[in-house]
Amino acid sequence: MPQLIASVLGFALGLLLLPALIPGVRVRGMGAALKVGLVCGVLSVLLGKLLLVILSIIFILPIALLGPLAVLLIQGLVNGILLVVATKVVSGIEFERTRSVAWAALALTILQWVVRQLV
Repeated sequence: MPQLIASVLGFALGLLLLPALIPGVRVRGMGAALKVGLVCGVLSVLLGKLLLVILSIIFILPIALLGPLAVLLIQGLVNGILLVVATKVVSGIEFERTRSVAWAALALTILQWVVRQLV
């Protein structure tokens, strides 16, 4: 349960910060960020590890060559998938381009990494 709460709050906080950092990202207020954060957080807790394992198996060579950087990039890919699914399920967040989703996923991944290091 604490992992779910931390994941939801991390996604929601990150989603509130993204429009200021990345052009092409629009969030319609704190309520929308919390809704999308809740969806992403639940999906992350339920499916995130499974997606991470599947993508790690698929990209085993880059992981072997790049180490932790490759794991960070794969986690960013997982977050990107979660963001796309969440935007299909919940309204309130919009991405103008695929590039905006990619940058948002990378920014959220870095934020999650920082939070994990602090906790």
